[in-house]
Amino acid sequence: MRTFEEMAYGPLGEAVNGLMPTSEADPIGVWAASLSLYSAAISRTVRLDNRRPVVIWTVLAGRSAIGRKGYALGSATELLRDAIGGFIYTRKRSGVANGPSLVDMLSKMESENTGPDGGHDGRCVLVEEEWASVLKDQKKCSKFSTYFRTAWDGKPVSNRTKKEGLQSVAQPLLGFHSHITPGEWAKYVSSSEALGGSYNRLLPVLVERSKLLPYNNKWVIPETSELKRAYEWAQEEKRVMCFSKEAGERYDEIRAIVEDKMAELPELLASYMERTAEQVHRVAAVLSALDMTEEISIEAVNAAWAFVEYSTYSVEKLVKDAASDGGGAKPMKTPEELIDEVLDKHDGKVSSSIMLRALWGKLKAAEIKAVVEGMDTVELVREKGEGRGAPSQMYVRVEPPEPSRKFKVIKGEGQAPEPKPEPKRQPPQASNGNPFQGLI
Repeated sequence: MRTFEEMAYGPLGEAVNGLMPTSEADPIGVWAASLSLYSAAISRTVRLDNRRPVVIWTVLAGRSAIGRKGYALGSATELLRDAIGGFIYTRKRSGVANGPSLVDMLSKMESENTGPDGGHDGRCVLVEEEWASVLKDQKKCSKFSTYFRTAWDGKPVSNRTKKEGLQSVAQPLLGFHSHITPGEWAKYVSSSEALGGSYNRLLPVLVERSKLLPYNNKWVIPETSELKRAYEWAQEEKRVMCFSKEAGERYDEIRAIVEDKMAELPELLASYMERTAEQVHRVAAVLSALDMTEEISIEAVNAAWAFVEYSTYSVEKLVKDAASDGGGAKPMKTPEELIDEVLDKHDGKVSSSIMLRALWGKLKAAEIKAVVEGMDTVELVREKGEGRGAPSQMYVRVEPPEPSRKFKVIKGEGQAPEPKPEPKRQPPQASNGNPFQGLI
């Protein structure tokens, strides 16, 4: 598995390394977020030699809290503040949940902003720190994945609405960065959309906390003037990024490695890697632009390959974990198990208010009572306090009742209880001349 040292390159690699002693984030997470933000910022003027955009779309996949996903994004934002802070704070968007909204955002961003040369400037970056909540809505829109893929490709997108009429963007300049947990990945990233190409435009990376620092720790930002100069260089004029001869040969080797690996993998896993070569091309171009040169070096290609290869490892693990055990998510507990857990923490006796507080968001008060009524080991009782107030309602653990025996124990093997003879029915007796009185 690749390490951060193998992918760190140029002034951005030095800046991330300089920040890490005072950041709890995963350095690969900071690196991924930085590449996503910076590539979106230079996307108007920097292109590949095949006219494809250089935007790098990244996803941080890590467990809540210990993944430090938000910490990584915060570290990257602080690191790039002097260089592209204006872009981040004015062009960052979130919560786009359907295709028409995506086109509307891109169209308005383009029409409302102009670049230094007076032309349209539609650069923006979608940052979804709770990507799973947006994915749920995006999956309901049949157009979103198509527009999303097209935007990464840098091809025209358009949509017609009654209010706005035809909205069209000839060359989308969309950056993207998001966060998700492995369990959410298993739930919301469907195999059908992966096979359709919706997710091979993304570079997911697994992240986790790098260290635990004191609560009053503060980031110490290293010198970043080189990043600012590189951004100014990228903005001065149109830049077309081309491989050097050595870099081009190395790129061809990587393409062959990727295609050989894809041939060995199941179709679902291979579908995530269909654009791995172009991802290497884009990352290498951005790293070379940070060196203020339009020639992509072999060193930049190798560093880019290290990052993209780590992403392919991350995808493979996420997909396999999702197939085997739901992405590592724990099975859902029953209401009875949840109630027992609360009683265990309080020595078998807890007030109804504390029980409700402990199960807030999982069970309502009426639901707790209904569940307890069906449990043999828990009872709801009223206890009179010392004061004049109303009795407290307490949930108390009790011993289960002894099971009742329906049959007597019969001594001897193979013997069964003899059935009792049915009582003989007595014929009805006539009374007062009515022969049916005994049957009434």
